[in-house]
Amino acid sequence: MNSAPVVIKYGGHAMTVPELGRAFAEDMSGLVHEGGRFIVVHGGGPQISALLKRLSIESHFVDGLRVTDDATMEAVEMVLAGQVNKAVVGLFEGYGLSCCGISGRDGGLLKAVVERPELGRVGGIPSVRPGLLSCLMDGGYVPVVAPVAEGPDGRPLNINADYAAGAIAGALQAGYFVLMSDVPGVLDKNHVLLPRLTRKDIEALKADGTISGGMIPKVDACLSALDHGCRRSLILNGSEPSALRRYLTGGEALGTVIED
Repeated sequence: MNSAPVVIKYGGHAMTVPELGRAFAEDMSGLVHEGGRFIVVHGGGPQISALLKRLSIESHFVDGLRVTDDATMEAVEMVLAGQVNKAVVGLFEGYGLSCCGISGRDGGLLKAVVERPELGRVGGIPSVRPGLLSCLMDGGYVPVVAPVAEGPDGRPLNINADYAAGAIAGALQAGYFVLMSDVPGVLDKNHVLLPRLTRKDIEALKADGTISGGMIPKVDACLSALDHGCRRSLILNGSEPSALRRYLTGGEALGTVIED
């Protein structure tokens, strides 16, 4: 495989289906043992929502981003950097991978500022200091990253996992940025898959409402990764068997390829 790293965003909803998780881990294991270098940035939206519900904290979203007050931020960091991160590490280790679970606050990996005060403690697309990731990969580990960033005041900020993964892919000039999800890709108004989109296409689809909600940060993250040196971006249908392996080894794009 190409020596350039592959950055994968592993979606929160895809993680709630055990057979999809096992299939993903099996694909990863084979690819790593064939010489691939990978970084996994995981989501955790459903898990965060479940904890907030138990705590009687209502969830609100704007443009696919979770509004995050202080109480919500505590729950977000607890779930992402604790529960979900370690569950993903455990899954991968069970398939023979050597992994290291970290958050964006470790080693100064992700730094961000609040760009939209109405969202509370939510950072924009973060700046990345990728040294820790390179050290881990050089040591034979797969970094598994929880998308929590450090704010200017030293307190944590909630970062959309798509944005975090896209920023890391750009900073490392990754060979591929792959958004693994349980959705087929970007769909048109008739729910037909759009296999390829350019920046101009995306602007038009946002304007007419075809791309909305949680799909906005996905396509924005893909474009950001390309802007900063990543070679290829794809929203991959993770519900397809061996979707990751089929794409990386055979070029079978089971989803939507984002082009500049």
